[in-house]
Amino acid sequence: CWDKSIIIKPADKGSAAVIMDRDSYIKEAERQLNQEEYYKKLPEPIILETVPEVCTILTQLREGGYINKKQESYLMGPDNPRQRFFYLLPKIHKSQESWSIPYEMPPGRPIVSDCGSETYATAEYIKYFLNPISTRHPMCY
Repeated sequence: CWDKSIIIKPADKGSAAVIMDRDSYIKEAERQLNQEEYYKKLPEPIILETVPEVCTILTQLREGGYINKKQESYLMGPDNPRQRFFYLLPKIHKSQESWSIPYEMPPGRPIVSDCGSETYATAEYIKYFLNPISTRHPMCY
């Protein structure tokens, strides 16, 4: 059994674990999610639309000879993809006076976890090919 009034997360920078009041953490998440210039509430999960779209695109890529059957199968992802979820990593390195609740609740770095989603394997595949190219870019030197 654990204390449900607290949230424990790793800090955004460094290797510290941060213990936060659950209500304050939720207020910070709501503060960020209510910023309409960054987030828009969807009427329903997009996974209902994106799973068939991903399947169609991957089938077209295989039929066009761009990927083989094994790659298509891998890129299709899990049979029951997981929806993305939002969480925050506390920015404890910021000045405590500037925290969302000064001296009490640090601002959070927003994370949308994509692990196990319908596009995770595709993103991983693309990253494999883009990473070597991105490190040769002149801005990296």
